[in-house]
Formats: sequence, structure tokens, C-alpha cells
Amino acid sequence: MNKKKNVLLIHGFNGIPKIFYYFQKELESQEYNVIIPNFPTREEINISKYFKVFDKYRDIMNENLIVVAHSIGNPMFIKYICKNNIHIGLYISLAGFADPFYVEGKDVLNQVIRPLKISNEEKCKNVNLIKEKYSIYSDNDHIVPFKILKDYTSVVDSKPVFISGIGHMGKKIGLEELPEVIKIIQESNYNKLISYIKK
Repeated sequence: MNKKKNVLLIHGFNGIPKIFYYFQKELESQEYNVIIPNFPTREEINISKYFKVFDKYRDIMNENLIVVAHSIGNPMFIKYICKNNIHIGLYISLAGFADPFYVEGKDVLNQVIRPLKISNEEKCKNVNLIKEKYSIYSDNDHIVPFKILKDYTSVVDSKPVFISGIGHMGKKIGLEELPEVIKIIQESNYNKLISYIKK
């Protein structure tokens, strides 16, 4: 009997977005094992606390893992795998960023993102740690500046996936479905390879 493929969903500042439950429903119906950890949120967030949650899932972090990360979950994930030299199969970023930025009136958010800059060493290292990478971003993100969203694709050497009108893909926009993510997982070279091997 084939083992289910693991999908790890990493949320950001405000917690689990609605689309994560959409991903869970769609992927579990296709025999994926979807894991949605509860990471710290808002003023409780720091790198150390995020890493402690990641540590709980080290046993599934390998070349068979699919990762979907939202917002600050992206630099947290990149920093973690680089620090621990972990190889990952497929990675999809949602509104990912590699450089700090300032959002007026969002003091707590600004404090959280300040130490999340991806270093040059991490930029070089992650390229070899992840087999297949996609970055989804939009033109009306109210949190991350467009240039930083676009630059992230170069930082992690991912295939850019621009989708107009989906904002930051979190609570404010109220996005409930994002079928593009499901399609990427289904059609990725990594997924086809793993499915072939397990037959």
C-alpha cells in the first residue's frame, strides 16, 4: 500500500488563512496527508518560537515533503531548512518575501518582520535544498510591496506565478479558494516522479 504524501502548510502573522482549509479539503480528497501546525501569531512571533514548532515535524521534512507557506511563514521556512540543511521536494510560497519592509500603522508586524531578512548565505543555500519551487504573488497585496514580492522569486530561484486581484491571500481579502496551488501540486515534476516511484 502506498504511503500518503505529506503536505505541510505554514501560516503567517495572523494565523491560519481560510485557503489553508480549502487546500486541506482538496488535497485530503486526493489522498494527501495535510498538516497545519499552529505557529505563534502576532506579538508572540519570533524565529526561535517558529523553529520550535518546525522541530516537531522534523521526521517528515525530507525530499518527499510538499510545503506551502504564507507570508512570514516563507522566510521562517527558508531560515529553518538552511540552518538544519534539510532537503525538500516541492515548495510553494504565497506572498513570500526575503527583505524586511515597513507598513505604516502596523508596529507589531514591523517588529516581527525586521529580523526576517534572508541572508546571502541562505539565498545561495536554499537553491540546492529544494527540488522544485513556485512563488505566487499578486498586484494588490496590502502588506508586502510589489517589488519585494517579485524579487522573492529570484531570491529562492522559483518559478513566478502572478495572479491579479488576490491580495495578500490572508484574512483581509477573504480568499477562500486558490485552485492554482492544487494544480501546481498535481502537475509538478516532483509529484509525478514520487507517484511513479510508489507505483
